[in-house]
Amino acid sequence: MNYEQTYGIVIVYREEKENLFLILQHEDREGSWSFPKGHHEGQETPKETALRELFEETGISEIDFMNVPLIHEEYTLGRENEEIIKKNDYFVGFVKNKEVKIQEGEISTYLWATYEEALSTFQYESRKEVLKKALEYLNYESRK
Repeated sequence: MNYEQTYGIVIVYREEKENLFLILQHEDREGSWSFPKGHHEGQETPKETALRELFEETGISEIDFMNVPLIHEEYTLGRENEEIIKKNDYFVGFVKNKEVKIQEGEISTYLWATYEEALSTFQYESRKEVLKKALEYLNYESRK
């Protein structure tokens, strides 16, 4: 069995009444929705990978990271007669504005979604669990 590792960021924009989450719809993955993420290149650290992928997919470069553990997502994919265990690790970070410039050819569209909107948009349970964990971190942080 092969493994595939990616790193990404759950992006949060704080509005007066609630947080908005940036979710992306990929062109090459049956239109599935996800957070910005991708594979490392060369000697990149996980955070460098996540930042590069975020910039490539959205044009966003200014992030204020939360000091929380990575959120882990894992699932199995069937690809070309083999099973691949996909491991995605996500940072959580805030942006100061909602400007997005999507990567043509990879991202078809994006959405700044409330928690409930994102939860109902994601097709996969593992992605919903990442969102739930990010909300736990946000709720814990706001109680400090």
